[in-house]
Amino acid sequence: MSVRLFFKQDLSFFGDVSSYTRKLIKAIKLRITRILQVTGCELKECPSGRRLRPDSEGFITTPGCRFFRIGANLLAGFFALHLVPAPANPATLTGTVRDSATRAPLPYATVVLPELRRGDLTDLYGRFAVSGLPSGRVGMRVSYVGYGTALREIVLPDTAERGPEILLSPTPMTLKSHVTMPRPSLETLLEEIGREPRENVFHTRYTDLKSHRFALGGTQTLYTDSRTGPHVMAQIDYDGTGFYRNPGKIVQDITAYRSRHAPAQQFGMHPGVIVNIRSGRLNGRDFDVGPLPLESDARKDYRYRLVSTVQMGDVAVYKIHVEPRKRRRPGLVGAIWISANDFSLVGYDLRLNKKGRRPLGIKELRAYQQNALYYERYWLPVLQTVRIRTDSGALAEQTTRIGGYTLNPALEDSLFNRDAFSIRPDATRRGAAYWKARDDSLEISKRRAVQMLLETNTVPQGWKRLLSQ
Repeated sequence: MSVRLFFKQDLSFFGDVSSYTRKLIKAIKLRITRILQVTGCELKECPSGRRLRPDSEGFITTPGCRFFRIGANLLAGFFALHLVPAPANPATLTGTVRDSATRAPLPYATVVLPELRRGDLTDLYGRFAVSGLPSGRVGMRVSYVGYGTALREIVLPDTAERGPEILLSPTPMTLKSHVTMPRPSLETLLEEIGREPRENVFHTRYTDLKSHRFALGGTQTLYTDSRTGPHVMAQIDYDGTGFYRNPGKIVQDITAYRSRHAPAQQFGMHPGVIVNIRSGRLNGRDFDVGPLPLESDARKDYRYRLVSTVQMGDVAVYKIHVEPRKRRRPGLVGAIWISANDFSLVGYDLRLNKKGRRPLGIKELRAYQQNALYYERYWLPVLQTVRIRTDSGALAEQTTRIGGYTLNPALEDSLFNRDAFSIRPDATRRGAAYWKARDDSLEISKRRAVQMLLETNTVPQGWKRLLSQ
């Protein structure tokens, strides 16, 4: 355990002190400083103040400091030591979960730290991150439907740049016997995808899903580069409600909004779910990349490659890489995940290519979205992240979580006879009590999710969601 030692440099309270004694104190202090450099402790000066007197327990106390009496009282008279645990920096555990045979990433794998009752689900790239962890050894359990469970012991903080890579071995006997993995050719897959109507990049248009209501909440953060790394320049939090009506009508209301550090106008994007990434206006300039890669008329403009196929229980998902056929043409580059069962959109990670970015004066425009399966039928968004990085090094990042779906509610026509995005007048007048209750609710939801991960490793919690949850 690291410790801090506080020295009282002002020796006037000792009375007359000979020069020899002063030299002795200085030598002892130098010796201890060198020891601390080896043991990982730190030396810190105690604030000078009133005359120091030992209390009944033999400690010497000043405002904000309590000095430990070591050895003889004479030594305590020469200098005082303050022995307290140094605050440990919370560690973050990151890593990737992959199939041991194909090395394909496993989305929504369950990663839990049973001793700490913490956990996470991997994203579409098989990545996970668990933050706020104490240093030391910790056990980790990684599970995935159709695969054997992996047990690892990790030492935190992990010095590896990318964190551990967890390889899981398939165990087909745990899959349902009647599940047949669909394996169409890429050409057939693209034809089927082109037939499915879509709401831009929001989700697939389902004929029997006439409408739905959803809740949203998130954060926008504006970073600037500094010598010590990224610096938070501004940040906003928001909550809201969204409404969808088939075909293609989506409106969002921001019902709560708070800004920190600086005005939110510097972000360059509205809070909430970003529905359209094919065109827009940025830095005062318009851009349009043409048809989205999943649209039927986009095949002449894009090149496709089937990267991997992942099966989780009775759910199979294809990962497809897309890029423009011509580099000199503005377009989107990245990955799209498609359900093998009905060719619905499961998620995407798309960024504007260099030709599209250059006129806008930016280095990066990237959108990432994860969907989850509701009622064994509808793939609907649960997480979206949008990043904009400028040529000057500033980075705006928005993360929005979507949930609380109500399917096929009766929605008034007036909801859609207005702007697609609005901020309610009272959104900025939410008090501290509201935001505290919001933070508490998020923490409770987080604990419930971890508890579910701890209780089972067979139910595909990530792919499938029940509205009752």
